[in-house]
Amino acid sequence: MCRQCLHLQAAGLESPRARGYAVFMAISVTALVVLALTGLSLCVLYLVGTGNVTWFIILLLTMLLMVAIPSVLLVKRRNIALLVTSLYLPLGFWSYLWYMAPGVEWVYMESTIWGGLFFLLIGLLSLYLFMRDKRALPVI
Repeated sequence: MCRQCLHLQAAGLESPRARGYAVFMAISVTALVVLALTGLSLCVLYLVGTGNVTWFIILLLTMLLMVAIPSVLLVKRRNIALLVTSLYLPLGFWSYLWYMAPGVEWVYMESTIWGGLFFLLIGLLSLYLFMRDKRALPVI
């Protein structure tokens, strides 16, 4: 495991500008942008629909943290398990907040809470895998 980027390496040092790295960065950045725009539109729709500014700010700040944390880690680290952890744990928390927000009453509200729990479980599993790999592999 590389000491600087926490990227799992097969053998020896590799160039940080390899083709796989460019594809990984392109897919990751695109996914984060789409997620940020989707979350922002949901927050704005919540504000327009309910007019509750306090919950809008709470949901918006949580959404911004949900996108900002993986973005910072994406620039500094290349470990996919760490990226998944930093994305899905806040996403599960945001889903729980969305479930608790007043005025969001649609037919399938239970799917929101179960989806948030699923995201939390994926994040915790990814955190476990990251910690296991970090502890088990020699640091280059």
